[in-house]
Amino acid sequence: MLEYKAYHQTGGRRRGRGGRAVRKRGKGKGEGNGPMPLRARLRLTAWVAVVLLGVVLVGVAGASAYSWLNRSSLFSVRTIDLNPCDHVTQEEVWAIVRGGRSGNIWSVPTRDVVQRLSGHPWVRTVSVRKAFPDRLVVRIEERRPVAMVNLDVLFYVDAEGNPFKRLTAYDPKNYPILTGFSRAELLARDAVTLRDFRKTLELVRLAEAGPLRKNLSEVHFDAQDGYTLVTRDAGLQLKVGTTDFQEAMRRVEEALPRLSKLGGTAAIVDLKTRDRIFVR
Repeated sequence: MLEYKAYHQTGGRRRGRGGRAVRKRGKGKGEGNGPMPLRARLRLTAWVAVVLLGVVLVGVAGASAYSWLNRSSLFSVRTIDLNPCDHVTQEEVWAIVRGGRSGNIWSVPTRDVVQRLSGHPWVRTVSVRKAFPDRLVVRIEERRPVAMVNLDVLFYVDAEGNPFKRLTAYDPKNYPILTGFSRAELLARDAVTLRDFRKTLELVRLAEAGPLRKNLSEVHFDAQDGYTLVTRDAGLQLKVGTTDFQEAMRRVEEALPRLSKLGGTAAIVDLKTRDRIFVR
């Protein structure tokens, strides 16, 4: 009996090379998963096809909707809501909005409209927004001329010192003219020239708000001699030089009643010296 058990304990195993016992390989974890069954593969393929078809249909529907929106008369621009302007007309805005296009509100490029309107000489700032289904809201802030400058031809100048519009025969010329600055100097945008130009505009503002209200014809600047104010009525040349502007206005205000006795005769009046008036 003992021999029988021993025999079965050792002899019943298969032996590999060298007499070593070889265990029967069991199924490891994950082993035994063969190729995906045909039914599962068909089901996955069907799901992928459905998803792709859905994407295509959504794209086609979106393109169709976009095409319809761009062609539909329902969204044609019928109204431009433009704030009151003195120099920019609705006809000019309409011409820019249409610009050869259909005028459909979906296809109106607001950025392009803003850019083109910004090129108008009278436009300082502009904004454009769409108000569906058929209205554009345009808000424009116009430039306000405060003077004119002679740059070979006359230009309007705004409060920031920007020459912005060449005058025509039909434009009002009832603004003071700034002289002593050349076209080349201003185009070069030299820092000193621009500083002097803006200071000249400040002098214009003070003079028109003070003793020379509606009576200022010209402000001339000279780098050596300073500033000269010319009156409209009598053509008086009031030389204030480089005196502080507030002090210069005080001297002008004190001098005008005395100068009125000249009877409208054009004269050169030197106000550079405190409490002295030299007339020639």
